[in-house]
Amino acid sequence: MLEIEDLTLAYGVNRVVRGVSLSVEQGEVCALLGPNGAGKTSILRAISGLMQPVDGQINYEGKSLLRRAPDRIVLDGIAHVPEGRRIFPEMSVLDNLLVGATVHIRERQKTRELIERNYAMFPILKERARQAGGTLSGGEQQQLTIARGLMAQPRLLMVDEPTLGLAPAIINTLVDTFRALKSLGLTIVVAEQNAEFALRVADNGTVISGGEVSFRGTVDALRDSDRLKRAYLGA
Repeated sequence: MLEIEDLTLAYGVNRVVRGVSLSVEQGEVCALLGPNGAGKTSILRAISGLMQPVDGQINYEGKSLLRRAPDRIVLDGIAHVPEGRRIFPEMSVLDNLLVGATVHIRERQKTRELIERNYAMFPILKERARQAGGTLSGGEQQQLTIARGLMAQPRLLMVDEPTLGLAPAIINTLVDTFRALKSLGLTIVVAEQNAEFALRVADNGTVISGGEVSFRGTVDALRDSDRLKRAYLGA
């Protein structure tokens, strides 16, 4: 479904990603693992069209995403849930969800169905529908930002650092959320520092260290890999 070949990304003269290649099959959960600053967020930004590569290819369902506008990429079926949640704090929960439905906001019946589907998956959002997004707890805001991404009805969902700043009990709830999303047939790319969480929800993973791929494999292979430990500990 997604194929990245020899991807190089830079901010000015600083190359933050160098020669990264990875592939994601339809219906699987792929984890991008690595410490802060490894280049995970930049890779997601490049897939979303928010950052143009210095070199390399990004193909989605057999078509190149290079120089494709971000709004067109959303229409192609890719939704990006950013790091740090980034909800609109003064807008209601419902209005935050409607922002995610912009690509088909004129289709009222579809929009209503997507809202109800999200309320079924995240019941707390229905309870808080008229409440300002900024008054929600961190875990509730994370549910809201995932639900906002789902409002675009994506086939590929990219989630950046979903456990950032969350308590362990809330992270356990997120594990259930990701498993439910996978059961819907979604393909998911999750970028995470929290390796324990990622290995609980993913089918396979790619370890990014210093902007380069240091290991790729199944979840079982990653658990047993010294390279995963080295990526975090710098050994």
